Amino acid sequence: MTACTRELFEQYLWTVRDRLVGDDRILGLVDMGSTAEIHRVDEWSDHDLAIITSPGSQEEVRRERWWLPDAERIVLDVIEWHGGGTLVFDDGRVIEFGVASPDELAEWSVHHHDVLLDRGGVAEAVARAVARSPRNRDASLADALALVVAKVHLGAGKARRGEALAASALLRGDAVTHLLTAVAVLSPVDNRADYLDPRRRVELTHPDLATSLAHALRLDDVALAGRLLELLESVAGHRPEFPRDALAMVRARHGWG
Repeated sequence: MTACTRELFEQYLWTVRDRLVGDDRILGLVDMGSTAEIHRVDEWSDHDLAIITSPGSQEEVRRERWWLPDAERIVLDVIEWHGGGTLVFDDGRVIEFGVASPDELAEWSVHHHDVLLDRGGVAEAVARAVARSPRNRDASLADALALVVAKVHLGAGKARRGEALAASALLRGDAVTHLLTAVAVLSPVDNRADYLDPRRRVELTHPDLATSLAHALRLDDVALAGRLLELLESVAGHRPEFPRDALAMVRARHGWG
């Protein structure tokens, strides 16, 4: 089943590429993320594509769907604020795409990728994007640790006030992201990791921590906040950058001992 899924996934990708070749406005096609790593494709994978156009053609191409072999099957078609598009088909398949000139592409954040079409300048633009893209492990460890403590404090406070939605966003979103950023900084290079999003593939790179976080996220907000500090201390409590005084204050303020 997986082999068949991957074969169909790849065939669809090349069909899109063949359609784009017929338009002189199109300079290139780049697949990104798991789309560029066919061995990771499964039934839940989406196509993540960058369509590169000649300058001035971006908005026109962004609104067109002729490059899709089954555009009539689209049930959701959304262009987000940043100009990226999300297409959902009647069988649940998803395409996320962006349209850019080569110079615009060079300003993107890019990790895994594969250049499928290049009529000039596309590979160079992608290389520039990769070179400029900040990696999780290049972040400041001191800042990441401090932000976990700050977001936990704020999130727990909002939970005690009764602002459950804001508390959940701070704890399950911001605090977890900064915690995993700290983990990325402290970890050796692992090609399985997602260099741009520390929350991705933690189940592969740090399975025990992923399990602990999954269990913690099922707790109520205040209990989750306390557990996040415990996990933070287990991960980085030995480091000189660890904000011990701030952690002690937060624990005392919330009665966590």
